[in-house]
Amino acid sequence: MTNRTDPAGKARPGTILGIETGSRGLSVAILKDARPLAREAARSDHGQATMLMPMIERVRAAAGLGYAELDRIAVAAGPGSFTGLRVGLAAALGLALASGVPAVGISSFHAAAGGVERWAGARLIVVLDSRRDEPFVAELGGDADFLRTPSVMSVAALDALVESAAPVLLCGDAPALERYRARDGIRVQMRAADAADVARLAADPERRFDLPPKPVYIRPPDVTMPKPA
Repeated sequence: MTNRTDPAGKARPGTILGIETGSRGLSVAILKDARPLAREAARSDHGQATMLMPMIERVRAAAGLGYAELDRIAVAAGPGSFTGLRVGLAAALGLALASGVPAVGISSFHAAAGGVERWAGARLIVVLDSRRDEPFVAELGGDADFLRTPSVMSVAALDALVESAAPVLLCGDAPALERYRARDGIRVQMRAADAADVARLAADPERRFDLPPKPVYIRPPDVTMPKPA
């Protein structure tokens, strides 16, 4: 691991491993000084726990790097699939512990919007798949700040928000976004969070997107705790 800073004291991009497992699939990427070295992705709703570590190892080998040569390990922290998020975060924390490389979380809202071509004058609303009829919704400002608290929203409430926000750019991977295609004043870019965007955001010199490597759920996990004996 290296300690890269510029004369002003800001962090340089460095070499970053990105991990994304909260969408309907998983992806892994390594960027060095903002340039992609290797990436792999797979579409799967299940099996991330068995697929992720071999994928990370293939990407690392393709990039020709050892884990200790990384500067950061970045992982999408959510919201998204509860099981998928836990798999990605556990892998990132385990690799960080073994290598001494710091791990950082990145919002899945920011990652999904990371490669979007902005529409001048339009509000940006990110709508992520929650596996239910109520998607995860957040509005981002010009500096990628949250203009409203991210929330779970019914389709009816989302309709009202979108209609009031026009002109509006919608992005994300929620199936509900398909209903807004071909509507006046609305543009839709279907895209899930991706490991390459996670890594790129983690390279921000001002560390604006850094989160603790912990899951961001928004709504409670679908977990039933065992009853006391």
